[in-house]
Amino acid sequence: MSSGFFHTKIEFLKGVGPQRATLLQTELGIFTYGDLIQHYPFRYMDRTQFHAIAELTEDMQYVQIKGRILEKNLLGEGRKQRLSAIIRDASGEIELVWFKGVKFMTGQLKVNHEYIAFGKPSLFNGRFNMAHPELEELSEVKLEQTYLQPVYHTSEKLKNHRVDSKAISRMMQELLKQAPTHLPETLTPELVDQYRMVSKREAMLQIHFPKNWDTLAAARFRLKFEELFYTQLKLLRTATKTPRRTGRAGI
Repeated sequence: MSSGFFHTKIEFLKGVGPQRATLLQTELGIFTYGDLIQHYPFRYMDRTQFHAIAELTEDMQYVQIKGRILEKNLLGEGRKQRLSAIIRDASGEIELVWFKGVKFMTGQLKVNHEYIAFGKPSLFNGRFNMAHPELEELSEVKLEQTYLQPVYHTSEKLKNHRVDSKAISRMMQELLKQAPTHLPETLTPELVDQYRMVSKREAMLQIHFPKNWDTLAAARFRLKFEELFYTQLKLLRTATKTPRRTGRAGI
């Protein structure tokens, strides 16, 4: 990243500040905007499709469902208190449960409202539940906003200071609001056309927040091609600058 914009210290990004900047530097080696934008996700959670509750199985990873909250109940006491809610779709129902942030979620959750829930289904006492799901009120806009959710490397120390993958994702979203105009094309038009690649700008946007698996594959191809291309160029330059060795007779 040669642009002066990408040399900006990470503490100046909205939502970071000096304390978080120090943690990002020591834990992840992120000092600048350029370091952050090249901190790529190591996997993605599929939020491009919805599953019917009756389709859920124990071996599924994270899934997305939509339905109506039928009831919510506070169970247990003191530190063992938990919030339980039942969400139903046309195929069945599942329990949503929270062990942390119980007071906050109790105030936020509305009975008889429709929600999108995203989490990992688990089987307990013969019934499926979903612990600490991400929850959003259902709307036509939310239904259209399907995507692959990036997951970023972090550390226990960062998580203890509330800098988890979601926090890094929010930082990335803030950075990408400003970054596109500072991402010039780095390959020739001939190369881009020959290999039918997306632009550098599009590749950087889609590697972090891909619309679907196809756009992610296109972004990965572009970035891997560019990395290999410039590595080969450096090797060729090094080879041409290295003087030829001759024998003792000068041959």
